[in-house]
Amino acid sequence: MTASYDLVVIGSGPGGEVGALKAAQLGLKVALVEKSENLGGTCLNWGCIPTKALLHSAKTWDKLQHLEEQGFSTGPVAFNWAKIMERKEKIVDQQRKGLRFLMKKNKIDTYEGHGRLESKTSVSITDKAGKVTTIQTKFVLLATGSRVRELPFAKSNGKNIVNSDHILFIDHIPKTLAVVGGGVVGTEFASLFGRMGSQVTIIELAPQILPTEDGECVKELERHLKKQNITIETGSKLTGVTDDGKQVKLSVEGKPDRFFDKVLLSIGREAVTDDIGLNKVGLTTEKGGFIKVDEHYKTAVSNIFAIGDIISTPALAHTASAEAYHAVEVIAGHVPPLINYAANPAAIYTYPEIASIGLTEEKCKEEKREYKIAKFPFAPMAKAKIEDATAGFVKIIYEPKYKEILGVHIVGNTATEMISEFALGKVLETTLDEIAHTIHPHPTISETIVEAAHVGTGGAIHM
Repeated sequence: MTASYDLVVIGSGPGGEVGALKAAQLGLKVALVEKSENLGGTCLNWGCIPTKALLHSAKTWDKLQHLEEQGFSTGPVAFNWAKIMERKEKIVDQQRKGLRFLMKKNKIDTYEGHGRLESKTSVSITDKAGKVTTIQTKFVLLATGSRVRELPFAKSNGKNIVNSDHILFIDHIPKTLAVVGGGVVGTEFASLFGRMGSQVTIIELAPQILPTEDGECVKELERHLKKQNITIETGSKLTGVTDDGKQVKLSVEGKPDRFFDKVLLSIGREAVTDDIGLNKVGLTTEKGGFIKVDEHYKTAVSNIFAIGDIISTPALAHTASAEAYHAVEVIAGHVPPLINYAANPAAIYTYPEIASIGLTEEKCKEEKREYKIAKFPFAPMAKAKIEDATAGFVKIIYEPKYKEILGVHIVGNTATEMISEFALGKVLETTLDEIAHTIHPHPTISETIVEAAHVGTGGAIHM
């Protein structure tokens, strides 16, 4: 007998898993389809979680280099890369088991195999052995995510030319590493391997690395990356990579060929929408392979929803989760508030970190908006000195008349944690005055936020 569900979710990444769990909590009978043997999608298995585990190890290693400055004497210190990788895998495995437990706890049926739409109300699942199972459903949530994008003239081989999936399993720290692409993924890996001892070169086509981030914050980050064995080359166009089995020849337009032990190709990701049965239900994709949806993530087929990296919203794990949460509330008959993408934070886990929300200064100029800036550095803060985290600043962009916050950009230690205050602030339409009158605990690094607000309301207190 064919199984029947209220909702079938295809894809178990941060969007799919949240959608499945929320739907079950709302009383729906749910099935979750995942083509990989492990739940969690790219974020858990090849992205957010393993990279942040390695970045934490790199941060620890960096701190160990300065133990004597804090009064400790331990003799020579060293790292064991195999143990670091083992710790990373242990964390990922713990999260995988946690997800399996949550699915079981919430009575969600999980299917391993490639999920495809067969009709508006049926989904087929093809397992590794080729066996096809078809299940029936009232609604479908497509959360198939994205995959690594490859250049036609420069493809990874999993050996010396690697992509962001391959490099998570590298068995040593290369002496030299070229990172092609200075976006979030490429810059994080550069910061990781630079701190671990690689001589890293970032090759970026755009005029600056992290092209969507505030230029002033990026300049501050670059200043610190250059202290981490990293050379940054912007406005550089890759023309070819060749692996001779020992080294990789890297060709950049207008420059002599160079050789590296490893080359990481990090030129972005693409939506996975090419083999999920869209044609069976009359759905097509737009430029970039994206599926068009309405404000509630409903496709042109009323009972089929799509979220995350397969729609043209910010390709961030937490964004996909929020979209899935909203979509299943709509499926369950609720009327949730629309997602405010202006309150959608970005987090980059370099060293120091960058976090942002809302408009950049460059965007304000482009849109000819009136704005002012309130900025305060971490350096004067006592807690920043205590934690050796004096690099960076908080930059608040606000509208002059009512002091509405237009954007916030933080570069420095714990930036990715501190941005949450502004995410809530944007949702509540908080003004600069309200932040300036909000008591922040002392001593903390987050005091930098209220000091920045004071800059825009009469003058900073501690500078």
